[in-house]
Amino acid sequence: MATFTSQIYEILSLNGDNVGSSVTNTINNVNYVDNRILSVPSESVTTLFSMDSVPGAGTFVTSSVKYVRVTNNSNTAPIKLIISSSTEAMSYLISTGSSYMLSTSKMTGSTSGLAFDDIKSVKVQPSGSSASIEYYIVTT
Repeated sequence: MATFTSQIYEILSLNGDNVGSSVTNTINNVNYVDNRILSVPSESVTTLFSMDSVPGAGTFVTSSVKYVRVTNNSNTAPIKLIISSSTEAMSYLISTGSSYMLSTSKMTGSTSGLAFDDIKSVKVQPSGSSASIEYYIVTT
């Protein structure tokens, strides 16, 4: 087993004042990491990975997922990140060079008849041209 540490640094000097910040997160008892970079064709919807109660090809055990980062490495194409539960889906527009992070497999809340539960899949859809996508997953 290993210990995983993520660090986020925000560096900014505004009007001569240092207004940057940093956050460090440590996860103990790490058993597995999966890191991939892939090219996703323009306008296609591609499943990056899934989560379920049992592991499988491209599927991680829901309860063991502790850290996920999806980065749009593209210089030209924003991507739509689609996070789905068993009943609902939400999408986020991720601009070029930006990342989206998850610290749990839970998707909670409800509104106007929508009810969320555990995340089942994470997909991407590039806008305009193909995109280079990286994901990094840590499990215990």
